[in-house]
Amino acid sequence: MDVGSLHCPSCGAAVKEDDLQCPYCRSQLATVACPQCLGLVSKLAAHCPRCGAAVRREAASPSGLGCPTCRKPLLRSTVGKALLDQCATCGGVWLGTEAFDQVAADREERGSVLGALPGASPQGGLDGAAVSYRPCPACGQLMNRTNYARSSGVIIDTCRNHGVWFDRDELRRVLEFVEAGGLDRARAKEKLMLEERRRELTSAAALGDAPSGGWEGGAWGRGDRDGGLVETLVRGLFGF
Repeated sequence: MDVGSLHCPSCGAAVKEDDLQCPYCRSQLATVACPQCLGLVSKLAAHCPRCGAAVRREAASPSGLGCPTCRKPLLRSTVGKALLDQCATCGGVWLGTEAFDQVAADREERGSVLGALPGASPQGGLDGAAVSYRPCPACGQLMNRTNYARSSGVIIDTCRNHGVWFDRDELRRVLEFVEAGGLDRARAKEKLMLEERRRELTSAAALGDAPSGGWEGGAWGRGDRDGGLVETLVRGLFGF
């Protein structure tokens, strides 16, 4: 690519396609993540300067859904195998339930999605913003707010039936959490907690201290009759 055809949006100086910062005014250039090595790449670049992977971007088109934050139309693009709906105004992202599960479980898919997202916000996200409940873009019902994996520190908006809404930087932070092994550590921790809770309940039952099945407020209430104690605890811990 001709160096002279690329310019810093702040000062207009010529920049190279692998520059992450303008060499003249020191402004931070817009970045995305390489889909192969996950390193930061200038949004102007066609290839990653570290591993040489192509940085491909699919053209976006209106999705028919509205942003639950700023009410602007979402733009849909196919990233890897997933359909990604993004808001060009606030930077939020909507992923269907199955698409999010697939992205979280597959490293190549995580890389593709990270490569399609804008670079991290200089403010580091919206942690200081006032708490508000957003309507699901698909059904309009208010979504639940959940700390992803109970330990990531990323509060996401979820609709049980349709998908997950991520404010700007939240999807990036969640995928980086998964990439760093956070989800595996969270699952191991929750498994230990479940085993400890089961031992406590078993001991209580052996001593005759367990509450009766008719006590709706206890661990042996309606949820246990429907699906088993362990399933009830798992659903409670992971927000299912």
